[in-house]
Amino acid sequence: MSHADVLARFRQMKSGMFEPPSFEGTIVFPGFDGGAEWGGSAFDPASGLLYVNSNEMPWIVKLIANNDTSLYNSKCATCHREDRTGSPDVPTLVGIGARLSRDEIMTVVRQGTGRMPGFPDMGARNIGDVADFLITGKDKGADPKVLADPARLKYRSDGESIFLDKDGYPAVTPPWGTLNAIDLTTGDMRWRIPLGEVPALAAEGLTNTGSDNYGGPVVTAGGLLFIGATNFDRKFRAFDKVTGELLWETTLPAAGNATPSTYMIDDRQYVVIVCGGGKNGAPSGSSIVAFALPR
Repeated sequence: MSHADVLARFRQMKSGMFEPPSFEGTIVFPGFDGGAEWGGSAFDPASGLLYVNSNEMPWIVKLIANNDTSLYNSKCATCHREDRTGSPDVPTLVGIGARLSRDEIMTVVRQGTGRMPGFPDMGARNIGDVADFLITGKDKGADPKVLADPARLKYRSDGESIFLDKDGYPAVTPPWGTLNAIDLTTGDMRWRIPLGEVPALAAEGLTNTGSDNYGGPVVTAGGLLFIGATNFDRKFRAFDKVTGELLWETTLPAAGNATPSTYMIDDRQYVVIVCGGGKNGAPSGSSIVAFALPR
C-alpha cells in the first residue's frame, strides 16, 4: 500500500539532474540535508580513511503563488480544511488568535503537537506568514500595495520537506542514513553501514534502517570512531575505525545532533557531545554529556 501511494505521488512530480523547482513538486535526492551534511567528516592519517555520515532521503521543493492563502493551502488545508474549520479529528483554526499568541502558533507549526507533525523546514518567514494569516484571516500577499511592489517575487517555495510515505517514513528503501569509510589512497569505499534506527520500526523487528542524522564523527588514535547524530534513537556509538564494527553504544537524553569532542585531563581521555535534538520533529534537549575512556 505504501509503495503504491509513493509511486503515484512520484509520477506526479518532477525529478532529474538540475531539474528546477516546479508547481508539481520537484524531488531532490540526496536531499537538502545530505548526503553528507554540515556535521563534517573525520580523517584518520594512520589508515588514510575519511569517515562521512550521510543522509539518504529524498526531499521535495514546490513552487506556489507568493501569497498566504497558497501557503496555508499547501501545508495546512489537507487536515484543517481550506476554510480552517477542521474536522471531527482535527481542531478548528478559526479564532485561534484568541487562544494562542503569534509566538505560540509559530512554535506549534515548527515543532508540531499531538498528532500534528512539525514543519521546521518551512523556514522562519513562511512560518511567520502562516501565523499571521491564521490570526488575521487576511492574505497580506493579496494586498494591492504588496502586489504593486516591483521587487516582490511572483512565486515562493512552500518550504522544503522530506518525501515521506503515508506512514511518515522516507519514501525510499532503507538505509535512510549511513556511516561510510572512504580510502583516500585508492578512492574505494572501505565499509558502509546503516547509521541509526527508528524505535517504532525496531520494536517491530525492522532494525538497521538507518535514520536521518545531523552532526559528524570524531576519530581517535586509539582506534575508535565516536558519533552521535542519529535523530530518533538518541544513541551515541563507538565503532572500530578499521572495520566499522559497533563496539559500544548508549542512549542520550536527546539526539546528539553535534560533532563530539575529545580531550585529555590528567592522562585520562574524555569524549563529550551536546544533546540538543529537536530536528525533524524529534524531542528537544539541553544537555552536554561527557564520557571517560577506561585507563
